[in-house]
Amino acid sequence: MQVDGEEDRPARAEAEALLRAGRLFEARRTAQDALDADGPDAGLYAVLGRSHAAEDADDEDDLAERVYRRGLAAFPENLDLLAAYAELCLNSDPFDRPARYGHGPELAERLRELAPGSPQALRVEQAASGRGRLTGRTGPQPPSASRTQRHDARQALTAAAAAGVAPRDAARSAREQADERPSDLRLGVRAETLAALARPGLAPLRLLVRAPLAGLAALSVAVGAAALAVPAFHLPWWVSFAGPVLWLPHRILALLLRAARRRAGATAPPTGAEAPDPTAYPLLQPVPGISRRELAVSLTAVLVVIAAVTTAGVWSDARYRSYPHYTASPPAVFRGAQLLPDTPAGTALSDALTVETDFGDGEPFTYIYGTPGRAQPEAMVFGAVGDFHDASPDVVGFFEQGLRHITSTAGTAWNADPGDDGGWLRCVAYTPVFAGGARQVACSWADKGSVGTVVVNEEGLDHESAAGLTRALRHAILHTGPEV
Repeated sequence: MQVDGEEDRPARAEAEALLRAGRLFEARRTAQDALDADGPDAGLYAVLGRSHAAEDADDEDDLAERVYRRGLAAFPENLDLLAAYAELCLNSDPFDRPARYGHGPELAERLRELAPGSPQALRVEQAASGRGRLTGRTGPQPPSASRTQRHDARQALTAAAAAGVAPRDAARSAREQADERPSDLRLGVRAETLAALARPGLAPLRLLVRAPLAGLAALSVAVGAAALAVPAFHLPWWVSFAGPVLWLPHRILALLLRAARRRAGATAPPTGAEAPDPTAYPLLQPVPGISRRELAVSLTAVLVVIAAVTTAGVWSDARYRSYPHYTASPPAVFRGAQLLPDTPAGTALSDALTVETDFGDGEPFTYIYGTPGRAQPEAMVFGAVGDFHDASPDVVGFFEQGLRHITSTAGTAWNADPGDDGGWLRCVAYTPVFAGGARQVACSWADKGSVGTVVVNEEGLDHESAAGLTRALRHAILHTGPEV
């Protein structure tokens, strides 16, 4: 028997058998040893390249490309080498290997010129349609390799479930049929696919294969619900990542199916002239075209996800930018102390806030409560109302940090419950030198519409009492208007 002018070699048959058995390293070693010992051989180059490609790794794909190039340099019109190299290029990543990716249509065109309608040319056309590539073929396009694979796996799994056959037994039966017709790539892909899906723990993936439209619809609803739940229930932003997590099984399934196709393609024997027409599959049903139902479900799923994500983004941004519109209006009396207008302490505090504190577009306020005639006020409250929608918990530490720059001794600081008005609340005890060593407590609050601090000059205040006074005075001063 002659193949492209080369005598048939026992090493070629041995390497081919090892490749089909999945013993890739041994197949490569056998093919390489025979090439080193006896010289170039198209069949050995094809086996060596396919055994590299079957590893499904980038570095192995690079080695496979080198082998195909060496083989085609010696046998430029060998159909099997051209087909194997074309499939490698067509299945490559356009971002990682752009040069190889762009070489695929050229090889397909060369193969079609040499042997139009040949099994090798049809096989490459199927690989090209599976990747959405244009190879110059006119007329109706065959179903993609991925669609054919999913259709065959779905038919086999559905029939097995209806007959009460375990997935492993269905995979074994598919392998027996593939072994009876080793030149039938479609049977080989089905056998590899069912073997991969029959592994323990992959029942969810088998369900996705059997009910793809239901799985797609459920995925779109779940992704949309996860996106909308963040603004609707005030959930943390990272909850939105539940969508990609829910998509992960579909991605795992796609990778598993792609690996099965590559294994089947790499271990299939070269398609010679004596092989049956690969477009005739008496054991398998024809693959139907895309139905209106599939199109409707797919389009609806995409629209649902786009609408949900867009709505969630707009809603979240609106929530983030919204803030309560406060007006500041102090009560005339607080805990028996009177509101003291135009006091020296209030004037000095107001001037200091204007110079030292940047409230942006906020409207500052300063109020002093005490007993007329007494030098020391009983309480001071100062702050601002306005748009503070990007406020963070760090804001309530501004008074505590300011103590480091004045002649005061800061003591214990603690976070407190802000109460029904929300936001954050932090208190600090300190000893100002001008107060004769008396301890004072300052509690600062912040929310999206206001920031402020209450200083209470009262000995013996515990943590809860100081925070309670701040909550009460804050609530009495601030009045909420309509939100945006």
